[in-house]
Amino acid sequence: MDKREQILARLVTVAQGLPGVSTVTRNSDEISEHKRPAIAIFDADETADERAEQQGHPGQAPNLIEMTPEVLILLGAAPASVGTALNDLRARLVKAVLTDQALIELAGPNGRVRYTGCTTHLGHGRSMEAAMGIQFSVAYVLRPEQL
Repeated sequence: MDKREQILARLVTVAQGLPGVSTVTRNSDEISEHKRPAIAIFDADETADERAEQQGHPGQAPNLIEMTPEVLILLGAAPASVGTALNDLRARLVKAVLTDQALIELAGPNGRVRYTGCTTHLGHGRSMEAAMGIQFSVAYVLRPEQL
């Protein structure tokens, strides 16, 4: 299993370990109200560090890769408490991801695991759905010979 897949699988495991989360999915956000609170993890994107190319490293050389999986929190909370409930689950998820030793080890000594922000559906002119997108950035070294 390559490093990207290991990291994504570990994110699912971390989310599954959060108390009070009923459902964790990967690459699916079709989660009914009665299966919430839920966390949906999407593989999303990754980019290579362009400095390796600028330094003339050959294509098969190890390269730092920045992956940006998307995480969606879905609640079924009442409107009066939805913001508080979303913020509570966000805080617990961010702490769990950033302190997960297995995830840190997968990123390796030259990599990193970072929280880069969130976007809610709560705001003037928005859907007001009990949902929040969480952005993480996980950098790891891609070694082609290990694929």
